[in-house]
Amino acid sequence: MLWANMALHMASDPQALIAQWHRALAVDGYLMFSCLGPDTVKELHAAYAALGWPPAGHVFTDMHDWGDMLVQAGFAEPVMDMERIRLTFATPQRLLQELAELGCNLHPQRFPALRGNHWRSRLHEVLQDKLGDPQQDGQMALTFEIIYGHAYKPRPRVRVSGSSAVSLQDMRAMLREGGHKS
Repeated sequence: MLWANMALHMASDPQALIAQWHRALAVDGYLMFSCLGPDTVKELHAAYAALGWPPAGHVFTDMHDWGDMLVQAGFAEPVMDMERIRLTFATPQRLLQELAELGCNLHPQRFPALRGNHWRSRLHEVLQDKLGDPQQDGQMALTFEIIYGHAYKPRPRVRVSGSSAVSLQDMRAMLREGGHKS
């Protein structure tokens, strides 16, 4: 079994990571993972866009696309689900601390340099103004979309065509497994 909690959305090449997971698992091995989805911190993205600032973070992948990538890598019967969680923060500092602990901005158009104290003060004002929720006593609220997925690694199948080639290693494995009933 392979369990990957909140790692996939930070991979620079997620398809390569999924392929690596497939190689690491034995036949009938089970993969479970969670990651952030595209509705994550949508309020923060909107606030940045309204001010003309570079993106607050990279775009996260939709759960249906994750399922397609699993199948493409050779996994079978992927099941995907998602939920949205709304978290509140008492101060802009606490909100930014939480976001920093979750990862980094991988967007290719992110701000390429360091920012000053004036910008940070302006950011705190913007967060309080744009994200403050009157229903939560003015606390700042952010949405997090959590995607859950699981799939298993099936036995390799022999592709049949007019002319097929099967490696000796695959043939031996199929012959060994032939007598076992599932």
